[in-house]
Amino acid sequence: MPHFCLILFLLIMPGITRSQGIAFPPSPDGQVFDPSGWLGEDRIHRLEEELGRFRQDHAVDVIVVLWSRGIPPRTSMEDLAQRIGDAWSRQPLWAVVLHVPESLHRPVVVTRSDAEPLPGDQSIEVPRQTAVTRGMKEPHTRARVEALALETAEELTFWTSRILLGEDRATTANAHILPSAQLTRRSFPAIATISGSVAFCVLTLMGILGFRKRRYGPLFFPETNWKRRLRADWSGGNNITVSIPQRPS
Repeated sequence: MPHFCLILFLLIMPGITRSQGIAFPPSPDGQVFDPSGWLGEDRIHRLEEELGRFRQDHAVDVIVVLWSRGIPPRTSMEDLAQRIGDAWSRQPLWAVVLHVPESLHRPVVVTRSDAEPLPGDQSIEVPRQTAVTRGMKEPHTRARVEALALETAEELTFWTSRILLGEDRATTANAHILPSAQLTRRSFPAIATISGSVAFCVLTLMGILGFRKRRYGPLFFPETNWKRRLRADWSGGNNITVSIPQRPS
């Protein structure tokens, strides 16, 4: 009896495993897996060209999958897209845009990077959400799938460039940092020269302003002692000469 149960279990188990597993077809040579041509020839050609350029120039592998093989039980669209990406991706940074045409499921986008997860606004989830928000604005499903793929490729490329730029800036900043003592010894002559120049300029400016104020300030007539002259009550200038400099025009 125990042997019979063991044989029966071995006969049933492969069927259970196959029903819960996924039989993947060979991966596509390009960026689009659409055996039935649901997207249309023109749209497939555009996606192959654009996504191929992102893969070649920026190492961003975005795969568009039109799935018609059914979804195993207790498997979400995101789980299926994740498994497809793990099996078919050719770059450390990849994304899968998955859609099942004959179902009520909406297209989903799954992204992954083999690099260490980054916190906050540098997380790979940020470009994915941005791409989904933009792509889902298309009213028609075929255009929506195309927009999701292109938006995801662009956002991942921008995300990668921003991270690399931040790393380059940090490396450059660290390379220019000197020890405090060494910085003090090297910068002291320059600081002294700059301080002397500033002091000289300030003194020169003060001298020029003082000269102009002295030269063009208000003029006053000197006091005089009056006396009678030609029987008048008041005298004239009493032979006083005042020199008034000519003001600039």
